[in-house]
Amino acid sequence: MSKIRQHRLVLGIIIGLLIVGTLSACASVNSQPVATPQNAVAPTPTDPAPMEAAPALGPATAPVTIVEYADFGCPACWEWNKLDVLNQLRAKYGDQIRFVWRDFPVITLLSPKAAEAGQCAQEQGKFWEFHDTVYQHEGAIEASNLQAYASEVGLNMEQFNECVTSRRYQDRVNAQQHEGFEHGLNGAPAFFINGQAVIGPQRAAIFEKIIDPILAAKK
Repeated sequence: MSKIRQHRLVLGIIIGLLIVGTLSACASVNSQPVATPQNAVAPTPTDPAPMEAAPALGPATAPVTIVEYADFGCPACWEWNKLDVLNQLRAKYGDQIRFVWRDFPVITLLSPKAAEAGQCAQEQGKFWEFHDTVYQHEGAIEASNLQAYASEVGLNMEQFNECVTSRRYQDRVNAQQHEGFEHGLNGAPAFFINGQAVIGPQRAAIFEKIIDPILAAKK
């Protein structure tokens, strides 16, 4: 074999070995697992309207929970308040019932901001005083009315006005409204007694027909 052929053969072997070595190195690099950041945590969605933050009357341990979806601008809600059903039920059942308020501001254009004002009153621990005052005035809920009610029940007005103006509880009210829609509601008031629906401004007897068997079953 000529020297030229020998040189070509040796050169071809060397090039072939270099190519094989390069491919092996690439495969080794590509086969390494991709590192995952140790501190990477999936974001947890937060509930802007947790039930435990809702205005409520009665102990959390009560065997019966009545959840009301209502609107400060709702004439039917005013009528239900006039019937004094809530106080009648509380007088009869005491700590055996818990009553929870959920905003469902769907009746008037002013209702959402009135609901937010109610949450601002809740912030100062006076939701129910504010609630009663609004309904005593048959739901007059212009901004000036809401300020007057806040002053009447003794809220810190600087804090209340800042809360209302900033719309601090807009997301909470919106979430509760959406919650009502998910329950299939299209008006107010609506109630759920341990999950059983009562629609409209019903009298105490209607609630008692549902509550009494629940309590009897727990004895």
